[in-house]
Amino acid sequence: MDKLVYLTLLILCLLIPVSGQSQNSIDKGNRLFEKKDYENALKAYLEGGSSSDDADLNFKIGMCYLYLETKSKSLPYLEKAFNAKSNVDPDIHYYLGMAYQNNHQYARARDHYEEFRGKNKKLYELVTEKIFECEIGDSLTRKPVRVVIENVGAGINSPFNEYSPLVSADGNAMIFTSNRSTDDYKIKSGTNFEDIYIARKAGSSWGVPEKISPNINIKFNDAAASLSPDGKTLFLYYEDGAGDIYTSHLEGSDWTKPEALNKNINTPLFWETSACISADGQKLFFASNRPGGKGELDIWMSTLDPKGNWAKPVNLGGAINTPGNEDSPYIHPDGVTLYFSSDGHPSMGSNDIYKSEFKDGKWQRPVNMGYPINSIEYDGFFSISEDKTTGYYSTLRAEGMGSADIYTIKFLPPAKEEVQEPVLLASTEPAVQQPAVETTPPPAVEEPKKEEPKVEEPKAIVAEEPVIVAAPPPAVVQTPAPEPDRTDFIDPMIQVHKDNKVVTVLKGKVIDETTAQPLSATISLVDNATNKVITKIYSNPQTGDFELTIPHGGNYGVATERQGYLFNSINFNLPQFAEYQEIDTHIIMVKAEVGSKVVLKNIFFDIGKSDLKAESIAEVENIKELLITNPLLNVQINGHTDNTGNAETNKTLSLKRASAVVDYLVQHGISATRLSAKGFGSERPIVSNDDEAEGRAINRRTEIEIIESKS
Repeated sequence: MDKLVYLTLLILCLLIPVSGQSQNSIDKGNRLFEKKDYENALKAYLEGGSSSDDADLNFKIGMCYLYLETKSKSLPYLEKAFNAKSNVDPDIHYYLGMAYQNNHQYARARDHYEEFRGKNKKLYELVTEKIFECEIGDSLTRKPVRVVIENVGAGINSPFNEYSPLVSADGNAMIFTSNRSTDDYKIKSGTNFEDIYIARKAGSSWGVPEKISPNINIKFNDAAASLSPDGKTLFLYYEDGAGDIYTSHLEGSDWTKPEALNKNINTPLFWETSACISADGQKLFFASNRPGGKGELDIWMSTLDPKGNWAKPVNLGGAINTPGNEDSPYIHPDGVTLYFSSDGHPSMGSNDIYKSEFKDGKWQRPVNMGYPINSIEYDGFFSISEDKTTGYYSTLRAEGMGSADIYTIKFLPPAKEEVQEPVLLASTEPAVQQPAVETTPPPAVEEPKKEEPKVEEPKAIVAEEPVIVAAPPPAVVQTPAPEPDRTDFIDPMIQVHKDNKVVTVLKGKVIDETTAQPLSATISLVDNATNKVITKIYSNPQTGDFELTIPHGGNYGVATERQGYLFNSINFNLPQFAEYQEIDTHIIMVKAEVGSKVVLKNIFFDIGKSDLKAESIAEVENIKELLITNPLLNVQINGHTDNTGNAETNKTLSLKRASAVVDYLVQHGISATRLSAKGFGSERPIVSNDDEAEGRAINRRTEIEIIESKS
């Protein structure tokens, strides 16, 4: 036999078993995939063809990762599947959106979500919410919090869920909850119920955890909820009824048998999931889905009565609670700072952690704790030391040891002495260049830049404070029902521009900043050169949808108004021969209440001057209309510059510019007692001034802020 033929046959004989074995693994994976056993399906697929170019196989591997906790690993497989076969699955764009979102590539995620949304009207609302999450995630990841986040390690964490870390005041003991098990039957049958564990410090690390006590751990789920400051009273969750809160006391070296809290706290038909006791022992904050709340799980508070019993609880109200879920409250020893987890406030996805302070007799607008504390996956059960330098919480991370793990957070001191004002949500308006206060004429529109943030592990990060403001407190202005029988007005010449494809089409949805719910609103297009309204349309009362045609060859302001909200301001400066473009976006509306502020994007000044340009008049008239419509509101006009030039000169210039707006309003009938002006110069940038093209232009701005609402 020819030697070459012999070698060829030998190689084929060796390859056939390998190929057969690979196919067997893939077939096994397919069977497991159909049964929704994604963990074992993934193992089989990776054994059989992880390097395959087969589109369907790569799609299924990617989907396994998406269904499991390591969602970020899905991206290369789904990309490979899509590139090889763009119609590999009818919902491939949605899955790619999820994969990019989990890798912090928000621009690409949004592209795929929008592609999917355009073809799937039934899932429009769901995908719109995912796009909203991308906008929030993009905002947060661009300005991470100064923290060091570390997994507490294998001494505490396992391949199972660990959560609700309760650290003693001296920092030497940790009580936590886990469903860890060595019983294969319980694991496979899902009967590895949660128990409470305790671990003690062994040098600089944690010792081996032990079950806290046979008096506490029962057959079914039990979970740690809160530890009193003296470490001798443990609040815990039991699955009695629909789920109730109990207490156990440390007597000697063991814990007593838990006893249920009274009927003001526990209900027979509803769920009480978690609780936290204040440092003085007088207040109990807990989560429950009982009637009278704002949505699903809400946070409630009960106080001790003179007899030492928990009184009837009160709901913390709309500042804290949403139509979604608020859970795992933690009240700081200062008694005024509340931390909690929520999926109802604007988040990166799933649950994020927020904080709110009790001030002037009410809970303030919750602030998102920022990235990388919060992630796309679940984040909750946060607690923090008395000096607010060390926190503990439970979160799902790709680099974790399995399911949810417990992490520590070291809060670093500010990088600069000046305190940066929290930045609002990443703009969900079109990515147009904001008019620079120092420039004339106003800058031209630029297409949105598709930037892909790098995926980083949550290690030491040096940046500013949390950058997203969550749900506002209850509105001080009542919002009436949408007006019926409204008729759009569109200048006839706009249709001529549209027919010739020399327009920009702005379309999307008007939504509430807090809830992302669609709003009915009036959208006006103003020619800033003539201050003439050339279009007035109304967003759909049910969906919030709108479509606005903007002709090229002019400078235009887009003002969106709704009773009870600050008006939204956008500027477009469009060259005569700009290319036809469509921009799909959200217009986010901020409720008109104390502390709310928006940037006035159609207020213009010449370089170094403080005289209002004629192009600003329509915008100032909008302020006037707001104040006439809402006579109980007092406002402050804030002036800001970038850091170019002398700091004192900038501060003086910014005050003069803010005063110019106030002077116009006073001259046109608004009482001076309702107005004030403040110049901040370059003291409060909202982005870095290092970016000459964009950063400084954004920092040069004029704002309106509501400072008082008379009752």
